[in-house]
Amino acid sequence: MKNMPGTRKSAFLIFLAGILLLAGCARTIPVSYYQLSALEPARTAPVSAEAGTVVLGIGPVRLPEYLDRPQLVTRMTPNRLHLADSHRWAEPLGENIPRVVGENLSALLGTDRILLHPWPVSRTTDYQVMVQVLHFENESDGGARLVALWSVKGKDGAMVLPEKRSSHSAPAASRDQEGKVAALNAALGSFCREVAQALTPVLGNL
Repeated sequence: MKNMPGTRKSAFLIFLAGILLLAGCARTIPVSYYQLSALEPARTAPVSAEAGTVVLGIGPVRLPEYLDRPQLVTRMTPNRLHLADSHRWAEPLGENIPRVVGENLSALLGTDRILLHPWPVSRTTDYQVMVQVLHFENESDGGARLVALWSVKGKDGAMVLPEKRSSHSAPAASRDQEGKVAALNAALGSFCREVAQALTPVLGNL
């Protein structure tokens, strides 16, 4: 470079700076993956001898399109969402939520006979819990909010528990993403307790 003319030298330095800048931008940002998990209560005894033999179907559980994505979603304002590209769900929420609801209701109602929608045509359910999620995200303060419509129908297709709108919130123990996911988990667990409480007298009358 000692004998390189000034113009060519400047152009080379600009080119070199651009390469270094692109190399810096190309660095991979670490991505963390998260998953919702089931409650860990002491397992409940069946509310009746027959309740332990009941087949409970979970689903369909429907999600709005804004949640059908890998990124964790935070609602910054009523009309603005933030998607965390470096913090993602380990699996689609459309699969994670029904499984956790099934595990929670299994523990809370004392039955192992849980089927997740869609189940084989050869299987039948005694009761079917259907859920339409309206909101399931963190708020700007880190807390979580779950709003859902849900209902339960019997084997004959008749509504056993008519559609109800439920809202559950949970504070975040910390402002990091792990604390936010824990808050979402707590809100979902609270929702499952509500559903189990509503189902208990139904199963108790079997």
